[in-house]
Amino acid sequence: MKNSFLLFLFLFGAGLAMRGQNTSLPASGFPEGLFDRSISVEVPAGQYRWNWRDAVLLKSYIDIYRTMPQYRERIVSYVKGEMIRLAPKAHGMHPNGVASAVGLAFLQEIGEQTAQTQEALERVKMQYERISRSVNEATSHRAGTVELWDDTLYMVGIFLMGCYQAGGDMAYLRRLATELLAHAEYLCDRGTGMWYHAWAETMYPTLDDCSKYGWNANPSHHNSEFWGRGNGWIAMTMADILSFLPSDDPDYKPIEAMFVRMMNTLARLQDGKTGLWYQLPAHPGEKGNFLESSCTAMFGYAAAKGARLGILPPKFAQIARKAYNGIVQHCIDAEDGSLGQICAGTCVGDKAYYYGREIVQGTETYATGAVLMLANEMENYK
Repeated sequence: MKNSFLLFLFLFGAGLAMRGQNTSLPASGFPEGLFDRSISVEVPAGQYRWNWRDAVLLKSYIDIYRTMPQYRERIVSYVKGEMIRLAPKAHGMHPNGVASAVGLAFLQEIGEQTAQTQEALERVKMQYERISRSVNEATSHRAGTVELWDDTLYMVGIFLMGCYQAGGDMAYLRRLATELLAHAEYLCDRGTGMWYHAWAETMYPTLDDCSKYGWNANPSHHNSEFWGRGNGWIAMTMADILSFLPSDDPDYKPIEAMFVRMMNTLARLQDGKTGLWYQLPAHPGEKGNFLESSCTAMFGYAAAKGARLGILPPKFAQIARKAYNGIVQHCIDAEDGSLGQICAGTCVGDKAYYYGREIVQGTETYATGAVLMLANEMENYK
């Protein structure tokens, strides 16, 4: 598959079976309606959940706070209220729990923490250190076993970078760089820069209620596909850490090289007609594959940020713009403003497993968060 993947130097067009294509929204500018809907309808105050899904939306609000002063008061009120409410339940027992603590770190950064939220932040830090790890210090996605998923890096990454921004302690960035390179050892395909979804310490079949049984029952111990959103988590994490790491840091160049390699591969695989990427990017136009909004937003975000930082050539800003325009035109419903063409929450499997995932509309907060981060980064790029 690796050799054939390198031959994908052209893009296939594909039709989208979507309801309510949006032709009324502008194809540029910040999507105020999507932001308003997210904070008042999708996850209004009092309904935030301590999980990874809402954590991505929370991270988008924190990014918007840094770029758009007009939203600051509303965002601070929301984040502070939800973090105080959930502080007694806050935990870092696994990566998907760690993610929401980015909100606790944010409150410390802006001087809005309370004794309760600060205690919760310290508790999450302690629990994160106790999560199972592989022999090379990569955090396991699951308790009771060692499985490395690309999802993990984003979830612990936004937390660690949030802690760095809260106090300037480089130890948090060093920890994230260690996590990233350790995960890459098992998940990154060095030829393309793309990442497999997951790797297990053993090749004994994994049984759960979500993944494809036996995905790790092979000599490589990892699954066979480069999942779109999984690679999106990685692309965003690399773009973000490169914005903080000094260029003379020993881990900067290896991470930069992986990032550039991945983004060059993705640039060749963007759909020429819509600006979107496929659920499995390595198989554009293949029967059963579908164009997907959340990975598109993530790849677009990484492209825009990479171009703004000067890591990627200026053409990547146009790639990002094309991705954002595609989302606005093809994935946001014209009637209710909800985001669609989203792959539902996904575990690990083979090609048929990913093609069989449900396509959902307006219910996945991580996808809304990714689109808001892309839109915000496009504003930041101006």
